[in-house]
Amino acid sequence: MRRHLLLAFMMLSAGSFSGNVYGQEEAKVRVHTIGDSTMADYVENTTRTRGWGEMLQEFFTSDVHVANYARGGRSSRSFYKEGLWQIVLDSLRPNDYVLIQFAHNDEKEGGKDGDDFRGTAPWTTYKKHLEMYVDQTRSKGATPVFVTPIIRCYFTSDGTISPKGCHDLSKAPDDSTLNYVRVMKHVARNKQVQLVDMTAMTREYAERLGAEQTIKCIYVPTDGTHTQATGAACYARLAVEGLRSLGILREYIRHEQPLVLNPTTLDFKTLFAGEEATVCFDLTGINLQPTSGRLTIEAPKGMTISDDAHGKRAASLSYDYEDGRLWNRCFYLFYTPAASDCGNVQTAVSITYGNQQRLLPVKAVVSEVKERSAVSIPLERIDVKGLQRTDGGITIEGGRWSAEIDEAQKRYVEVIVPASEHTLLLRQLSFSIEGDVAYRVACAYGKDFYPRTDVGESQQPVGGKRSVVCPANIMLRPGQRLHIRLYPWSVRESSDIHFSVGDWKVEGIMLR
Repeated sequence: MRRHLLLAFMMLSAGSFSGNVYGQEEAKVRVHTIGDSTMADYVENTTRTRGWGEMLQEFFTSDVHVANYARGGRSSRSFYKEGLWQIVLDSLRPNDYVLIQFAHNDEKEGGKDGDDFRGTAPWTTYKKHLEMYVDQTRSKGATPVFVTPIIRCYFTSDGTISPKGCHDLSKAPDDSTLNYVRVMKHVARNKQVQLVDMTAMTREYAERLGAEQTIKCIYVPTDGTHTQATGAACYARLAVEGLRSLGILREYIRHEQPLVLNPTTLDFKTLFAGEEATVCFDLTGINLQPTSGRLTIEAPKGMTISDDAHGKRAASLSYDYEDGRLWNRCFYLFYTPAASDCGNVQTAVSITYGNQQRLLPVKAVVSEVKERSAVSIPLERIDVKGLQRTDGGITIEGGRWSAEIDEAQKRYVEVIVPASEHTLLLRQLSFSIEGDVAYRVACAYGKDFYPRTDVGESQQPVGGKRSVVCPANIMLRPGQRLHIRLYPWSVRESSDIHFSVGDWKVEGIMLR
C-alpha cells in the first residue's frame, strides 16, 4: 500500500540552520535576519502561521541571499544566551547586512527580566543586547539595520491599534518607561543605525485595511500576534519598501513583486519509486496585473495538484481574482514516481495570469530499493526538562504557567529513536496529548539539538485528548539516533494546568 506523505524533510547537514541558509556563497549580497516567531520560517504543512522573514527573499533579485535565523519564542537576550547569535556572527563577512527585530518575547514579564532569558527590562537588558548586536555586527565589517517589531492585532473600539499592540506597555500615553519601540529608536540614534519603522508601517496598513479584514486575512484568526501567508507577504513588502526608502539595497529590491511564493523551490528530496509524496506551497497575489482576471496553476506532467491536502486532485486549477489580489492560498503537489523516473527529476509548476507566466521549480531524487520492510517503533522512555511530573500529569517547574505566545527553549518533553544497524526512513511520527497547552514538535540528530527541524505544532491549547500525526521524511543511517522534543506553553496565566503526552511511535521503512 502506498503511503501518503507530506514532506517535512530534514536538511540536517553540518552547518545548516532552521532558516534558509543555502546558496549564500554564490550571492553578491547576503542579508541575515534575527528575531522571533513573527519573522521565523515555518514548515508549510504543519501550520497556517508564516513569518515575514521567510517571504523576504521574494522581494530581492537573485543577487541577494536572505538567511533567516529568526526563531520562535526568542527575545533579544535568549537569542544571544542560547548561542543562536554566535552562529550568525560566525557566518558574517564584510558587506553583509543584519536585520534585527526583537520585542514580542522581551515583553513576556511585563518589562522585567525573566528567569528563562526571555523577558527583558527595556531600558537596561533589552537596550544592552541591541547595542551588542550592533557592535558585534560592525566588528565583522557587516551593516546592522534595526527593524521595529510588527504590531500585534490589538484593535480598539475606534478602529486603531492599541499602545500594547504597538509594544508600549506603559500606563500613561506620555510615559516611555516600557516602550520597546522607543528604546530601539533611542539606540538607533545613539549608535547611528538605520531603522525601518515596521511598527508604524504595519499599524498604518492594518488600520487602513480595517479590523475585520486584518483579522481574517493578515493574522492567524485565533492569534493576534502571528501572520498568515498573506500577512507575512504584505509585511515583507513593507520591510523592503522601508529599506528602499533608506537607500539600503535599493538596486536589488523588487518591491512591486506581483506574486509571492513560499517556498520558491519545491524539493521532494529523496523518494522511492511507487511511493506517493506531497509538498505544499503558499501563493499570494498582492499586485497581479491585470488587476482582475483568472490565475491558473498547472502541475508538471506525472503530478497532480489540489488546494486541500485531502481534497480532489487535478492536473490544473484556476481562480478568478480582483483588485490584483489572491490571498491565503495553500497548494499541495502530489507525486508518485515510477521506476522509469529514477534519477534526478527537475521540472516546474506553471502559474499563469493575463500574459504573465511564472515557473515554480520542482526537483526530486528518485531511487529504487529492492529490499525493504515496514517498521513501527514505539518510544516508551519519556524525559522532561523544565517540567515536573505530578499525580495530575506533567506541569511546569514551580507549577505556575505564564501567558505565552511561543515555546521556551529550555522546557520540553523528549523521546529518542534508537540507533539501528540498518538504514531507516521514518515516514511519520505520532503521539497523543491531552491538556490545556499549546506545543511545537521538532527533531534533530544530535543531543545538543542543533540544527533542528520543526515537524508539527498547535498554537492553541489542545484541550481534550488528541491523537497527533506528524508526516516526515527522515533518514537515519546505521548507528544514528533521532531526538524528538515537544515544547509546551500556555496561552493563559494559571497554576492549575497539567498535561499528558504518550503513545509515541515512529513508522517507516527499513532498507537492507
